[in-house]
Amino acid sequence: MMPTVVKEQAPIPPPSYQRAQARLGPALHMNALTLVTTLHLLPLCRLAVRLAHRRCPPPLPAGPGGAPLIYSEESLLLIGLLRTLWRLSYQDMHDWLKSWPALALACGLPLDKEGQPRIPSKSQQCKRRHAAGAPLHESLFVLTVLQAVRSRLIGARDLIIDSAPILAWRRCDPDAALGHAPAHHPRSLLRGFRVHTLICRGSGLPLFFLLSPANSHDAPFAQRLLAGAVHFYQIRPRIVRLDAAYWGLRLIAWIHAVLGAIAVIPWNPKNQKNRSCLPPTWSREELGKRSSIERFFGRVFLFFHLQRPPLCGWSAMASQVALTYAASVIVGLAAQQAGRPDLIRSPKRVLAHLWEEDSGL
Repeated sequence: MMPTVVKEQAPIPPPSYQRAQARLGPALHMNALTLVTTLHLLPLCRLAVRLAHRRCPPPLPAGPGGAPLIYSEESLLLIGLLRTLWRLSYQDMHDWLKSWPALALACGLPLDKEGQPRIPSKSQQCKRRHAAGAPLHESLFVLTVLQAVRSRLIGARDLIIDSAPILAWRRCDPDAALGHAPAHHPRSLLRGFRVHTLICRGSGLPLFFLLSPANSHDAPFAQRLLAGAVHFYQIRPRIVRLDAAYWGLRLIAWIHAVLGAIAVIPWNPKNQKNRSCLPPTWSREELGKRSSIERFFGRVFLFFHLQRPPLCGWSAMASQVALTYAASVIVGLAAQQAGRPDLIRSPKRVLAHLWEEDSGL
């Protein structure tokens, strides 16, 4: 018996894919111009420049002679943020702005004699970024988080603290150090840095961070992270979750007495032999809720290429971490303003990386 001939038809995805698409909903795929104008990123960068100059005064102006500065600090800061969001190189960012004058004008770039926007070259972007230093990018991150706290995107009631290593791009980096690698890493020692991060468990977005060499211990940074977040954002956390590396009676007492929060931290027998006088500060169920910070590290390190950035020096690394963390909060703000709170942790579905036909270009 001959088989029945079926006419050619379009491929049909399996039912599991259709159920996943129905649960996730359509993607936003927001383009860069819409993102800049909707979230008012240029005024935000201008405010970050003023805050950074108030905190760390800029260098004295150069003497007579030499080429004058054409591009403002806020324009270059916004260009650096867009370059981080779309994971572009300096040359790709230059070509993108050259082919999209509307985006260049939205970034506040000046016009030339012919009325066309002047685009900074890749060397100009790199030199001005290193000259600005880390305070400029850290100020942008703080203002972005403050905007997210005021818009109730970040509740900051349930906080998590943890650290992750960042590999050094060069072995001869003078600010990097040799430290212990995570348990899942094939090597026991890694040369680089360590970023200590405080995130909000409800939103999965960062609140504050500190950078250190890879050989630094985690315990001294917990109180500094919490104190910095309380100082900048005026938050009142209720629960602070930490792992065994942060164990210490002084830290637990400070969290309970000063912050008025509950410290969920497992008991470390290396630091405290006598357990009879210790209150139960954790349980298996409460400790398991720390997994959201691991997902945050996986999302940021893999998507924004923070695992081993091609940079050298503490200032350049701190600037890149601040830009990356600010970009993750910008994605959450864009999703919240579009009425899609389910996409606040999905940069692939919020930003127009695929440049589909319905992305608004």
